[in-house]
Amino acid sequence: MRSVLSIDVANGKSEVLLITEYGEVLIEPYEVKHCLSEFNLLKEKIDNYNLNDLTIFMESTSTYHLPIQRFFTKNNYNVQVINPILGKNNTRNLRKTKTDIEDCYNLADLFFKNTVKIHTKTMNDIYSSMIELSRQEKHLTESLVRSKNRFKQIIANAFPEYLKCFTASDIYGETSLNFIKEFPHADIIRTKRIDALANNIYKSTKGYLPYSKCLNKAKKIKELANNSYPGIDVNSCEVKNLINIIEIISYSDTKLSEVKQDIIELAKQTPYFNIINSIYGIGETSTAQIIAELGDINRFENIKQLNAFCGLDPIIIQSGKSINYNGPISKRGNRNARKILFITCCSIIRSSVLHNVNNDLLLYYRKKQAENKHFKECIIACSTKLLRTIFAMCKNNSLYVQK
Repeated sequence: MRSVLSIDVANGKSEVLLITEYGEVLIEPYEVKHCLSEFNLLKEKIDNYNLNDLTIFMESTSTYHLPIQRFFTKNNYNVQVINPILGKNNTRNLRKTKTDIEDCYNLADLFFKNTVKIHTKTMNDIYSSMIELSRQEKHLTESLVRSKNRFKQIIANAFPEYLKCFTASDIYGETSLNFIKEFPHADIIRTKRIDALANNIYKSTKGYLPYSKCLNKAKKIKELANNSYPGIDVNSCEVKNLINIIEIISYSDTKLSEVKQDIIELAKQTPYFNIINSIYGIGETSTAQIIAELGDINRFENIKQLNAFCGLDPIIIQSGKSINYNGPISKRGNRNARKILFITCCSIIRSSVLHNVNNDLLLYYRKKQAENKHFKECIIACSTKLLRTIFAMCKNNSLYVQK
């Protein structure tokens, strides 16, 4: 006899219901706090029934479901976690009732209908580790962007002309940050000798830049500082804030590099790394990010499932006899996967324009452009094509071959 412990998860607590396939309620719905004592008490209640075919069934709810999922997994129960979209429209009656107790019954009803296909995986598998690192990378990247914007805001007041001394990509480099950290105001630079400024630059470049070029760079900065009139005084607290934000940028940049390397190392352990990395224009970092977000690609039976997972499946719009099968994308899936595919396609197209004009993706992009599609529509279409290519290659275990 099959039975299910359906769990409606919330923040720090859950509503649980134990019911058999014949509708016999063994444990009435009640609230369980996410702590060890209440988990153990629930386990004792379940074990009293000596059930042979029991499944723990719940929806994935942000990170809230992880404690109770981990507890039952560690205790060797059969745990199934489903996408909340699958249970959203499942109701036992026509009334629009939404309570925690009703949700438990709805989940149990969904389980016994056998309409949900479960893709089992352990909580500590390689893909789970990669997705956690991917989320950390996203957090560090967003934090780094905010810090860099703050840096520009303060430097525009402390030494406005400094942004002219380095290119856009070098302004946040080690040489630039070390220099402005030691001389964080135009008035400070004005009082320093040129050789002192040049020595700072030379040390930061670790000898890769000749001293003569460091001296020329120092002279340029000195000239700009002599004619600069900052918006803040040298004793302003914003000068100290500038030093702090430089330290944050350096730290975040270091940690971001470490996380990216960790993702790459894990991705190399999967069977898909060499396959995806063989596609022209996709580097190791992009390959690792794609694998982290898509997970085990073989769990998808067809490309439509993978498209839906990424939210790239088109919305079908019907009005009377008119049916549009090519509506806008649903955006219901993994938005991080969509973003990575979008950025990767842009990178492939830029690289192909310069070095590989016969690249399949570039030709497809040109085709969509010829149809007067908007830039974003063209890239989204290319993202779908790239996803089809990745899916086919991974399913057939074959490397990319340029036509």
